[in-house]
Amino acid sequence: MGINLFVLTLIIVSIFITNVKQEVKYKKIKYENIPTVTFNDSILYILDEKQVTKMVKSSQVLSFKNRNELYDATISIRNKYNKTNTISAQFILKQKEIYSLYSNVNIKINNKNIMSLDSDFIKYDTNKNILTNNKPFELVYNNSLIVGKNLYYDNVNNVIKADEIHMKIKKEVK
Repeated sequence: MGINLFVLTLIIVSIFITNVKQEVKYKKIKYENIPTVTFNDSILYILDEKQVTKMVKSSQVLSFKNRNELYDATISIRNKYNKTNTISAQFILKQKEIYSLYSNVNIKINNKNIMSLDSDFIKYDTNKNILTNNKPFELVYNNSLIVGKNLYYDNVNNVIKADEIHMKIKKEVK
């Protein structure tokens, strides 16, 4: 009697399990982090009617929908004084009009005033033309050395602000 009841429950359970519909749920995979374009060991030249105005050299470029990533990059830009400004870093992230430069950042600007900036992190807003950082930096501006933290440099108004600064000012001999 016990065996018959056991066999009957096995048959009922197996019929029930085989007739139950199972919904298989698939996860939708989002491909947001896949670059649309990649370049290795690339050089980009931007030209106008007369000359090369911008050169971007990098070991790897990844272009996404909302950002660009450059590795071991150097950007050379010819300014209105026909001099070259250079920006180099191990990693450059461009989101909209904001550049974030990481690791061994070096910026050399040759305008009316010669400026060289070294740091491990710099953020540059091209709309406002403002450089900021929150790491130690070394800035050479008109042959004067400024060392400190938390740099704020407004290129439009020529305003430099920083914390914990140490300055060595060189006097020009005329």
